[in-house]
Amino acid sequence: MPKQKKQNNVQFRQTGTSTKAVAALIIGIATMIVFLVLVLYSGIKEETPKVFAICGTAALVASFIGLLVSMKCVREQDGGYKVPYAGMAVNGLTFLTYMVTYILGLV
Repeated sequence: MPKQKKQNNVQFRQTGTSTKAVAALIIGIATMIVFLVLVLYSGIKEETPKVFAICGTAALVASFIGLLVSMKCVREQDGGYKVPYAGMAVNGLTFLTYMVTYILGLV
């Protein structure tokens, strides 16, 4: 009678980063670059076109979505927390910067 092999039910933690976390980090970096370009260009030119307001609002919404996605990735993922936390930090900082800019612009 041959011996039966013992089955191992070992499950390893996920160590890679998710594509959603990387996308959230890229969104955060892109919105920060858009903010810097808008600020630098509006500092050079005295009159800014209305497209700037549309780009700024779109970047504000994208930053908020990136913040939500990175927060969701932190809660879901077993391993590799560096990228979701970096995305959360960049998107949070960018979102806060946009909000402060809009509030100061209204005052």
